Amino acid sequence: MQRTLYLIERGNRINLHADGPSLLITSRNKAARRIPVNAIDKVVVIGNIRIDADSITLCADNNIPLLFISQGNTEKAFILPYNHKLPRHYKEQRIIIQSEDTQRRYRKWIQTRKTMMQMQILREIFKKFRLPDEIGEGNYQFIINKIGQRYATWSMIKDIVENFIRAIILGRILNAGLDPHFGIINRRVNFGLLLDLSLIFEPEADLQTIKFFQSNSVKIENNELSESNIKSIIDRFESRRESIFQLAETVIDEFFEIMKDLRK
Repeated sequence: MQRTLYLIERGNRINLHADGPSLLITSRNKAARRIPVNAIDKVVVIGNIRIDADSITLCADNNIPLLFISQGNTEKAFILPYNHKLPRHYKEQRIIIQSEDTQRRYRKWIQTRKTMMQMQILREIFKKFRLPDEIGEGNYQFIINKIGQRYATWSMIKDIVENFIRAIILGRILNAGLDPHFGIINRRVNFGLLLDLSLIFEPEADLQTIKFFQSNSVKIENNELSESNIKSIIDRFESRRESIFQLAETVIDEFFEIMKDLRK
């Protein structure tokens, strides 16, 4: 499976250059690394990394999204491959907005999927307790908010994890030939479909954020993440990456099933 390339600036002057069909990473006091682009599914940049234009073009040519995250706050940006043509399934996506009934079905599917993951996450958090089959959106948010209130940097950590997850979903959307901007819940919004589908995965971000703060090694000073903090977030995310990837594939398949049924 292709892997995520993480580039983290911690005063080490990292530079990224295109080198034929590879990306060449150079940094102070370290040997250069060359990584073939066909081994990368996305690039995550945290901090001030110097990237030449040829590297961005090489990623675009290979359908590799780049995610930029600013240190110390929640600023982030995606760079996507440019394509002047409509995505292959754009017309099929438009079918969903043609009636209130189809939009309601879509929204119900999103909420049902999200509810399933909420219960799965709560059972993992409260392993010693017997939970009901359903708990409700309001009750779930109340529980998570109570936990989050304990930590001043909760939102910052969760935002990073959510964007890692979105990068996986975005890659699956592009690979499937869907328009990432054509959302229903988030309509007329950049990355509308990505934001819609990301709702399903929000409980996963909650879980990883909780696990981060439960770690004995966590120590955040002045709202600034240390190198060990960032490594902890990445290691935890990568340990669950395969399951997130597979769920994203399942969600995309279910989305196609909805569009297929609506064409009948």
